[in-house]
Amino acid sequence: MSHLHVTLIDVGWGDSILLEASDPAGGRPRFALIDSNDNADRDYWPSWNFLRKHFGRREDEFAVAKPFFDFVLLTHDHSDHGSGLKRIMKEYGTRNFWYPKVVEEESVILTSLQNYADHHMVEIPNQALDDEVDPGSLGEAALTVLWPPPDTIDADPNNNSVVLSVALGGVSFLLTGDAEGPVWQRIAADIPDTTRLVKVPHHGSRNGSLAHGATAWIDRVEGFARPPLLAISCHPNYPNRYDFPHADVLDRFGQGPCVWLRTDDHYHLTITTDGQEVSTSYSHAS
Repeated sequence: MSHLHVTLIDVGWGDSILLEASDPAGGRPRFALIDSNDNADRDYWPSWNFLRKHFGRREDEFAVAKPFFDFVLLTHDHSDHGSGLKRIMKEYGTRNFWYPKVVEEESVILTSLQNYADHHMVEIPNQALDDEVDPGSLGEAALTVLWPPPDTIDADPNNNSVVLSVALGGVSFLLTGDAEGPVWQRIAADIPDTTRLVKVPHHGSRNGSLAHGATAWIDRVEGFARPPLLAISCHPNYPNRYDFPHADVLDRFGQGPCVWLRTDDHYHLTITTDGQEVSTSYSHAS
């Protein structure tokens, strides 16, 4: 049976998302990873530990052989989304490394990852994504880049986030990076009306959902016949971080029909579809 699983890995602060899709040829599932917030300086490896345990429990299903991932994607050039990706690509291997365009001299983390991918001992095919690039599919799931446009680099790295729609059958999942209000004012109308999951942009910040009083992506998805689940990757009590999700954002969500879950309450969140129905599981209740 066809399937698509999207797991928001609880990384404390930041994002890390594991995708799994069935193989049309009937082989082992196809996997991809979006972002990571592992930090060697703090000896903190939540993405790595999750992957090691998750795949270790499935050794009877498939071998973890390089290159394991179909693609690894850095949504934007911030360390809470890119820390640890080098280690993961080194240990697991990937057929492709994707990222947004950046101003190289201002790069926080991407330049070092590009240098690793381009090294003559590694040679991972890598490229910047934009909405004119066709990324193909992950197994049976079709991939569509909604943002960014070509030849545009925003001064705010959040607004260079790769916004990706992943679709299986009649169901789409929207993965948003940290894209903020200016992005959603331009592309809200492009969000597929088959969307049944929205990874809430920028951890539930006001800038990601309520920028200047505009609620473009919220208004769009609340109008769907089957409003999507909202999934928030957040840890407001994580040391020295911001108080996301913002109370005003949660108040706005409460005025609409969408249900939301959050990693600080529910730990790892997995949303699954067979192309028709959607189910959700999580590691624990709040």
